This record gives sequence, structure tokens and C-alpha cells, in this order.
Amino acid sequence: MNTDDSILWTSAHKVAFRFAFIFILLFILIMNNGAFPMFDFISRGVSHVMHQFTPWFAKHILHHSYDYGIFINGSGDTTYAWITLLIILMTASLASVIWSILDRKRNSYTACYYWLTVVVRFYIAFMLINYGVIKLVHGQMPPPGLGKLMQPLGEYSPMGLAWTFLGFSKGYNIFMGIVEIMAALLLFRRTVALGACITLATSVNIMTINYFYDVPVKMISTALFLLSIFLLLPYMKTLYGLFIQGRHGQLTVFNRPKIDRAWKRKSLFILKIAIIALFILQQIVGLSTRQKC
Repeated sequence: MNTDDSILWTSAHKVAFRFAFIFILLFILIMNNGAFPMFDFISRGVSHVMHQFTPWFAKHILHHSYDYGIFINGSGDTTYAWITLLIILMTASLASVIWSILDRKRNSYTACYYWLTVVVRFYIAFMLINYGVIKLVHGQMPPPGLGKLMQPLGEYSPMGLAWTFLGFSKGYNIFMGIVEIMAALLLFRRTVALGACITLATSVNIMTINYFYDVPVKMISTALFLLSIFLLLPYMKTLYGLFIQGRHGQLTVFNRPKIDRAWKRKSLFILKIAIIALFILQQIVGLSTRQKC
């Protein structure tokens, strides 16, 4: 990826980026779903504000009478979650218009784009690794017990049927877990394209199961799918030429914006290692706790 700020972006590209930048960051901040380690402490104030504002918005602006007070608790299909998504969408739209007016003379946002992709890469990677590790120990979809096996098939909910089918095979859970853990490729610039292709395929599978078997994590799985596409956008022309037109192509590496001071480069490297180490520690503690239960 070229990060040269002298390259001119079209007006449409700049407007689209401003909206995407605000929307994605707000979504990750509010709908983090435990992706980043220790992030709950950072976003606690935001969550408190949203727990107050979203019900007020639903009642007084949307005049919505359905139960919008059930906060996100592992399910992404609550009315609260969808209204929150609407608020994020409206906020990003309004803020991008204001940003476009105030900053209309800027040539490009290449540096901002790079750092946004960093946040997206870590979000997708940590989210899928979280789910992948649980699958490795057969924890997300446990094997069906005797009561479930004795239950008439017609009494199964769509999600119950999917969970029973997927949970029956430990080997298949391990396979799914390994594929999801391969999202770790996104943590390194040289393997972003390969990692995004894998997470795109993985998130498509998760998303279709969630939609067609009514599993209540539709919003997050759709976000993983769309964010994987977002990472692949710079490669689309090359991939189209390779897979559709049969032409040779070369996938370029995400180039980090130039950082002139050595201490800043070292600080960023230490920060990256610290975040990854903290995430690994979180996974180890979670696995040990789950094994004791």
C-alpha cells in the first residue's frame, strides 16, 4: 500500500473514507464484544452513556415501544443493539458531512487509512481468535447431552439444531478453531492479504449460520465479514485480474507511514508486543478457568 500523502484522492474517496473512519471506530468502541484485552475498562464510560442515551433515543425520537432496555449480553439481536447501530450510523453520517466541510482542501488521508486498517486488523484477529480458542477445547458448542439426544427433532430451535450438529464432532470443532485462529495472520503487515481472505471465508460461514439458523450474533458476524472486505479493497483489482482474467499480479505490502524518530518506532513496536502478550495471557487465563469449571 502506498502511503504517500502527495497522492490526490477523489472527492468521493475522501467522503467515503471519512464516513468509514468514524463509523468503524465508533462501532469497535461501542460494540467491542471483548475483542481487545482490558478494553472494557476503557469503554466503561462510553457504555454507561449509551445505556442512558439509547433508551432515551428509542423512546423520544423513534417512539419505539418494544423492549429496548435489554442491553447487549452476548446477543447482538436485541432491540437495544440495533438502535445503537442506528445511532452510530446517524452519528457517522452527520460527522462525516461536518468533517468534509471543514477539511475539504486535504489531498488524502493515507496515514489515517493505515492506522484505521491496523485497528481493524487487530479487531478481526482478536475476535476470531477468541472464538477459535474456545472451539479448540470444545467449549462454544459442547457435545449434546442425553437430554438433548432424547429430545424430538421437531422440538429443536434452529439454533439448537445447529449447535447440536456442530457440537457432535470434536474434530470439526478443532478444525473450525484452527481456521479462526489463522486470523492471527492479520497481525502482520506482510500477511494481511492472506489473512483477510481467510477471515472473509470464515466470517461468511459464521454469518450464514447465524442468519439461516437464527443465531443471535448476526451483527458482529456481519461486521467481521464487511471489515474483511474493507481490508481487501486495495487488493480487489489484483485479485480480480488473478481469479477472473487470469492475469499475473503482485500483492503489495501495507507500508507504514514514515516515523522519523527512532524512539517512536520502538515505542510502537513495544506497544504492539505488549497488546499481543496481554491478549495471549488473557486466552491462557480464560482456558485455565474454563478447564476448572
